[in-house]
Amino acid sequence: MGLYVHVPFCARACPYCDFDFEVGRDPPIDAFLRDLEAECVARALPERLAVDTVYVGGGTPSQLGPQGLRALLSSIDARFELRATVERTVELNPEHVDEALLEVLVEAGVDRVSLGVQSLRPSALVQLGRAHDPERARRALVAAVARGLRVSADLIVGHPGQRAAALRDDVRALLDTGVEHVSIYALTIEAGTPWESLVRRGRRRMPRADTQARRLLEAEALLCDAGLHHYEVASYARPGARARHNLGYWTGADYVGLGPSAASAIHHSDGAVERRTNLRGLSAWRARPGAAADRERLSPRAAAAEGLWLGLRALEGIELAAWLRRFPVVDEAWVRARTAQQVARGNLEWFEGERGVVLRVAPGRWLWHDEIGADLVS
Repeated sequence: MGLYVHVPFCARACPYCDFDFEVGRDPPIDAFLRDLEAECVARALPERLAVDTVYVGGGTPSQLGPQGLRALLSSIDARFELRATVERTVELNPEHVDEALLEVLVEAGVDRVSLGVQSLRPSALVQLGRAHDPERARRALVAAVARGLRVSADLIVGHPGQRAAALRDDVRALLDTGVEHVSIYALTIEAGTPWESLVRRGRRRMPRADTQARRLLEAEALLCDAGLHHYEVASYARPGARARHNLGYWTGADYVGLGPSAASAIHHSDGAVERRTNLRGLSAWRARPGAAADRERLSPRAAAAEGLWLGLRALEGIELAAWLRRFPVVDEAWVRARTAQQVARGNLEWFEGERGVVLRVAPGRWLWHDEIGADLVS
């Protein structure tokens, strides 16, 4: 089981972001920790529930500062059984990274950090509303690597005005710091975000899909040429550096989410999936910390269709025999019929792997994953 804790605090609002967060420079950490415990009690989570991955995300967890992070990580350690964890991750913003913060993370047993770099060009960082500058980001990455942490860096590509040369420089600069994992995301503008309003006022442009596709493919070539493996639609890693917690979402691991908007999922032996999402907004969640904004139970067959879509985010593919054990209500004929249209279009392919038959996104077709998913779950 994985554990996700959502820290809903940010120093500023990035214009493209629609995550659940509140802006403020003095997060109420003591009250937040009490509310996390109140959620655990209200949901009757077992004391010392064993988890094998922990992910602290947001929002901006590093907005809590060294002492706030120490308190949060200590509370997680006290409430859950972490001795068997294989990965503990905390998201950081580059402007918060210093020796004191890194010392807290290492002492608390954190072994992986994810830094929201997004770009290493000043003009792009201004456009994206980020608080750090390129040099601060580079120093943060180098410092985290030097402390022995496994480091992942996020890049946003395809924002208006980004050229291939700028992307190449960003990727090379990132890899020069020693990071072993890179996540690449095309800029997505959700309805109701400040970016949309800025477009109406003529102060921003919307990204173009064809340009984004070129940037995504260019990033793939640069990272793979540098020895990273494109193992998931948005993720690249050197050997041994894959993000295990995130892989759990795609491969059917159970997970518990705490905090505003956090999601949880339990997978049953017949293939059915139960999912719940917490209330959105800090005030609403604090008022009813054990309440759910949404609950759903997918039947075994519906869960199997979704399991195909999610499992295919891992580009090595789905080992059919193991997958059918997870979803005993369906058989190979059902899977082949369900995927026939995407196989015919060249988006999916079958092949014989070391452990038997494998279904995967065809090489070079990962940009079509949204289309594939829409077809498989419809």
